[in-house]
Amino acid sequence: MIGIKNQNNKMSRGLYKTDIERIMGKALEKEGIEVTYNFPIRCRFGYILDFAITDLKIDIECDGEKWHPEGNNKDRRRNGYLRSKGWTILRFRGKEIKDNTQSCINKIKETIEKEVNEVR
Repeated sequence: MIGIKNQNNKMSRGLYKTDIERIMGKALEKEGIEVTYNFPIRCRFGYILDFAITDLKIDIECDGEKWHPEGNNKDRRRNGYLRSKGWTILRFRGKEIKDNTQSCINKIKETIEKEVNEVR
């Protein structure tokens, strides 16, 4: 099924926390990229991924400038942990998502293609 699923594997519409997540979610759905929204990583840190392509371990993060300033130590620690577990992290700033959504989608598609080719 094409679309956005929440962590309970049910289709999510209108459940986005932020405008940039809504923009990204709609763009992913339009492109037919199946993701899980607010995917929990079961660990002592309790990380929640904005959008996850779980079978390829791709994490798509929508970072608003207010909550995710450049060089955020918390995000660096989180990225390190996820990478150690085999995840690829794609972080997109709010301005980038709003101003050039298609560029973000193109980066996601390139990453999917790369990951699929590595699995083969």
